[in-house]
Amino acid sequence: MNIKSKLRGWIENALIVFTGFILIFFLAGDRLMVPALLQVLGRSHPLVLHFPIVLMLVALAFMLVPGIMPEAYQRKITKWALLFAVFFAGIAVLSGWVLSQEEGYEGDNLTLHKWLGVAVYFLGILMYFTMDQWPKTVKPIGLIMLFLLIGAGHLGADLTHGSDFLMAPLRTEEAAQVSLEDAEVFQHLVKPILEQKCVNCHQASKSKGELRLDEVAFIRKGGESGTLFDSTNWEKSLLVHRLMLPKEEKKHMPPKGKAQLTPEELEILRLWVKGGASFSQKVMEGGEENPLYELASLQLKKENPYDFPEADPKEIAELNNHYRLVAPLFPGAAALEVSYFGAKAFDPESLSELAAISQQVVSINLNQMPLEDVPLSWLADFEQLEDLKLNFSGVNAEQLEVLKVLPSLKRLSIAGNSLEPTVFEVFKGIASLELVNLWNTGLGDKDAAAYQEKLAGVTFEWGFVGDGVVYQLNPPEVVLDKPIAKGPQQIILKHPIGSVELRYTLDGSEPDSASSPLYEGPITMSQTGQLKAIALAEGWKSSEPALGTFYSVGVLPNEAHLKNLPAKQYAGNGKETLFDLKKGGETYTSGGWLGFKDEPFDLTMEFDGDKVNQLAVSLLYQEGAYIFPPAKVIVSAVREGKNSWETVYTETPSIPSKLDKSRMDQKIFPMPAGNYQKIRLQLIPLNKLPPWHRGAGDKAWVFVDEVVLD
Repeated sequence: MNIKSKLRGWIENALIVFTGFILIFFLAGDRLMVPALLQVLGRSHPLVLHFPIVLMLVALAFMLVPGIMPEAYQRKITKWALLFAVFFAGIAVLSGWVLSQEEGYEGDNLTLHKWLGVAVYFLGILMYFTMDQWPKTVKPIGLIMLFLLIGAGHLGADLTHGSDFLMAPLRTEEAAQVSLEDAEVFQHLVKPILEQKCVNCHQASKSKGELRLDEVAFIRKGGESGTLFDSTNWEKSLLVHRLMLPKEEKKHMPPKGKAQLTPEELEILRLWVKGGASFSQKVMEGGEENPLYELASLQLKKENPYDFPEADPKEIAELNNHYRLVAPLFPGAAALEVSYFGAKAFDPESLSELAAISQQVVSINLNQMPLEDVPLSWLADFEQLEDLKLNFSGVNAEQLEVLKVLPSLKRLSIAGNSLEPTVFEVFKGIASLELVNLWNTGLGDKDAAAYQEKLAGVTFEWGFVGDGVVYQLNPPEVVLDKPIAKGPQQIILKHPIGSVELRYTLDGSEPDSASSPLYEGPITMSQTGQLKAIALAEGWKSSEPALGTFYSVGVLPNEAHLKNLPAKQYAGNGKETLFDLKKGGETYTSGGWLGFKDEPFDLTMEFDGDKVNQLAVSLLYQEGAYIFPPAKVIVSAVREGKNSWETVYTETPSIPSKLDKSRMDQKIFPMPAGNYQKIRLQLIPLNKLPPWHRGAGDKAWVFVDEVVLD
């Protein structure tokens, strides 16, 4: 007898033994005691079951698909694959039964899973021993066995991962769309966490510790260790206690080796229990100051508002010129904003060139462009357009008719154009419209009254109307010889109204009409700093402050190294950008700024024992473009004669609480007296945008254009 025959005989004899044990287990299994050794066999069930599944599928493929290879070889491979598949299926059935005897496994799914596994095993044996005698039955039995195998596998996955495991990502995405106003703490914050991290071990078919977390009634009931909540001391609640145990502890939940809770998920569960473990409380009931509100805003507002494809970068580059700027709405966004400037250079024909990016543009600024009698039909294809500015452009109601076909238009600014009341008929046709700026158009509340019902969801801004209104002055203009210079420089303040009074500060404080110095002529400065100035006049509201930052360069490093490279699209000229004595420009897309998001800005500068009095860094802020102050600033140094680093300055800048206009800021850090060998500047980007931001939970950008030492 050759080796193949012996092996076949041994396996066939093993199948007889397996069959006997299976019959005993299923006839009297509930009355049998499972020794520890067999419990080890039972827990090997998830490992063993993959062998019969793969081998069974191979055997079925060769059975059901003829002609894969010569018939004689194909029959032999089929029979051997089926023999090994049934052998391992027997082990899987036996180990699965032993595992099911452990605490926590119960329910109809478990019973059905058991019997489907047994059916696959016995059908496999039937097919193996009869396929040569009854060849016509092979395919029908094979198809039946395939469906039974799929059913057993599906139910096994439900027992292991939970019944929602397969479709959970889709349901999570769906749940994320609920608004904060409608969100419930349990339904939209707590329940998704339980489903993802807990229910696979605590459900109807598998209730470890007699605890089920798949239904509210069972959560209230608790498990064999008692109820989950302690109304007298929430911190001693069983749920909180088990979650807070070190991962190495046996009773820590989720168990070691399972997916663990994130810090945000853990905090949500703690706050839920602390608040009384309500199953009906809404997120908004605790107010915006409630920590759960902030966590909810991060969990429920992660969808990308602009999920359309990006435009071709080459097309964007070709559209940018001396009178038109096309830029991402925020760094890395597919959404684009278009701005025209310089009315004398404006060519109406150039508007049709924007067709190449019509599906990415969400904002267009054509303020003060001469559009009188210029057709606006080119706008019809801009399906993503949300914001359109046509102030002082000479447009009329007839030209604006095309706006009715724009499905996404929310904000329209048409101030400074002489308009007839018929323009409200246009507004009626824009389904998504939310805000219209109509000041200085000759229209007022009376004209809108007839359309009040049909335009109830639209806000109209009329500007200053009526006599006796106190107008606000425009801010003064700050003019510098050079924003960055070596040695003294002059600062000049200008205002279009020559009779106004200009007052300023140089220490970062807000100027006022009483104590701040009066501007009487050019100001000479020989050190780094910033100037704030306001305009004042009798009968007018004082202006918003104007800000001018200036830098005096005293020392340049011998060497500079950036530990992390800036983002490719905002890389400027690399580290040279930081010391080129040039400001980066008003926009982050100008090419003069370095942008950092995923990694900190980390700059090390080397010197020959130079004396440094202060370090200044120039930053850009634009909240709407996700550009924020750094979350943390660290300045460290190695002074001459020392070999170790010392931290000389740390700062945690305040985070803005609302959107503001694009602006530059200046951070100045006084350096301790001494000569320096190395100075290191670290700017850590904000890891999560605040809840009020449309990108809440995303990372913020840090933009830097210059580092100056004096």
